[in-house]
Amino acid sequence: MPRSVHQGGITIGSGSPSDPPPAPRPASRWRGEWLPAADLPLDDERAATVSFDRRGRCRLTLAIDRPAGEADLAALEEAADVLPNLHLFDLDDTADYPERHAEAFGLPEPLAPDVFNAAAEVELLAPPGGRPLPRRLGRFEVPVVAGGSAPAGRPGAVDSRARPAPGSATLPHRGTRPGPGSLRRGPAGELSGGPGVTGGPGVTGGPWVERALLGVGRRVVAATRVSAPGLCALALGVTLAVFVAAFVAATWTAHARFGTYGFDLGIYDQATWLLSRGRAPFVTIRGLDLLGQHAAYIMVLAAPLYRLWADPRLLLGLQVLFLALPALVVYRLGARHVGHPAAGLAVAVAYLAYPGVQWAISWQFHPEAIAAGLLALAALAADRGRHRAMAVCLALAALCGEEVGLIVAGFGLLLVAGGRKAVGWRTAGAGLAWFLVATYVLEPLHAGRATRLFETDYGIAGTGPLALLGALPTMAGHALQTGLANDGLFYLLLVFLPLAFLPLLAPRWLLPVAPPLLLNLAAVQPEHHQLRFHYLATAAPLLAAGAVAGLARVRSARRPLLAPLLVLLVVVACFSSWRYGPAPWARDPVAVPSGTADQARRHALALVPEGAPVSAQYNLVPHLGHRVEVYEFPNPFRAVNWGLAGDQHPQAALERLRFVVVERNLLGEQDRELLDRLQADPGWRTALDDQDVVVLERREATP
Repeated sequence: MPRSVHQGGITIGSGSPSDPPPAPRPASRWRGEWLPAADLPLDDERAATVSFDRRGRCRLTLAIDRPAGEADLAALEEAADVLPNLHLFDLDDTADYPERHAEAFGLPEPLAPDVFNAAAEVELLAPPGGRPLPRRLGRFEVPVVAGGSAPAGRPGAVDSRARPAPGSATLPHRGTRPGPGSLRRGPAGELSGGPGVTGGPGVTGGPWVERALLGVGRRVVAATRVSAPGLCALALGVTLAVFVAAFVAATWTAHARFGTYGFDLGIYDQATWLLSRGRAPFVTIRGLDLLGQHAAYIMVLAAPLYRLWADPRLLLGLQVLFLALPALVVYRLGARHVGHPAAGLAVAVAYLAYPGVQWAISWQFHPEAIAAGLLALAALAADRGRHRAMAVCLALAALCGEEVGLIVAGFGLLLVAGGRKAVGWRTAGAGLAWFLVATYVLEPLHAGRATRLFETDYGIAGTGPLALLGALPTMAGHALQTGLANDGLFYLLLVFLPLAFLPLLAPRWLLPVAPPLLLNLAAVQPEHHQLRFHYLATAAPLLAAGAVAGLARVRSARRPLLAPLLVLLVVVACFSSWRYGPAPWARDPVAVPSGTADQARRHALALVPEGAPVSAQYNLVPHLGHRVEVYEFPNPFRAVNWGLAGDQHPQAALERLRFVVVERNLLGEQDRELLDRLQADPGWRTALDDQDVVVLERREATP
């Protein structure tokens, strides 16, 4: 039978039809579909029953002996806000429920505690004639199933269809009095969760940090009359809105003030524009087909958006959104596995404050940002046991670049380590196969030759998978050497410090993170293991998920440390963002000031007709990318950082060139000499020379 597996505090998958057949299981002793676990008081008048089916799905059933009214719907609405975050052990007398559940349904072994409530739904049993129920309830849109009339007896009684048959497993009596682990109604009427995670009255035990936080929570809930989950959701929404608005404004302002460059925003902008026009994405800025440099097939899917708004700011905005998306995911994971939305909020804030995320946003544009959001969604789908959705998200993430395939392979190993061997090995094999096919088949196919781009980045002699295999010991040695050097140690410190080293408490979650970290350390170029670039974009969401798993482990093993750890996490994350991040609120924010030459730059751009072949300064290229031919000066006069080693520009490209737009004060000595020769050449005329901004236009040939 399908079952879920708990990994480091996070459920990471469920069985599939192709898994090895389970061992013979004992005969089921329960004739019902749902096995009751506990009665759950909703308020002074209503009590519902929490039941689970054989797969651990949760149903909250409210049975009343009269038609449903507004108060009944309001009680269910509040319960639906709490239900998705309800942990089995938040209920009374459920310490042995997994064993009783396995015995009742004839399972070969009990389900892990966190498998329970993998999916939740609400049922109302009431006589007809009352208020109709919506299809979904609460901010989590918990599904509502159609129920019949309530059985005779007290309100909250379980339907006789769910009662044990004679001789079947029976449950101990459950009282309706709220116990220390049941839901209860706080002073403002809010429903709150289990021990140590609510703002309800009567919480007096636990560490002083926890008591202080709960006291603050009670006062805020009482003052606002908003439930604790509602306040957490509101805080997350405000935090996300500030984050997205701040970084969209920062990146768009940098672009408007010429703080974006041909490498790499200009490359992806030109490629996306070409794809949106049905053209092959040969990027003249780089001298390669986009898909011959990186297997960024995701840009094919993004290209239709350029039919609506062809602008580099679209790519910058998408980058912010996809890098913000994992905050929602870790919020859901934290709320579910640590026991309260406040825990999810703490991890989400830590993720958004993570300097590696903020630098990935601030440093041009890269498809890895899109992969980050998709990897986070894959983790959420795996946690819910939705392997098809997980596979779709992982496949889309792999389309963001060949090296993402290695992260997918690591994700598969995470599933294997959690016990889901069949789906895990398939995922790992698919990820590794994609990396090899994309790197050694597809990219050379698009480039028309062997590119050796991957080999160059990591100092590998030769080409092909065998050369890579032979170089693995050398790469591992280089990664170790870099990691033990001062710069490497500081880099690793900044990888784990902003998350309070919590991912290290759940080491299995390091499996999908290991490929990008090891590649960063093994790279020849030092930029790969520096924080101020985009190379942590794909690792950050999985590190945050690992932090959730680490907190869940603390909750299980050292419960009194949980509240102080959550406070420490937020404090350390915010300090790291301020000290090492590029955000507007950081100590050293990345801000591009308006310059005196901006007006001259805009005048220069206006002189270049649409579609005319142009060679431009690196900071002007992203403003001229929507054409078939645009080059970074001194290309195409001289091949610099263009094509592959030994490539030269064809003479025809130089003859087609119509405009040159450069800034004299940004040119090196050799390029200044080239500019002087062009200005002296009678075949070119100077259309603008203002504040060191120069526009040259080729004269028409005399017949």
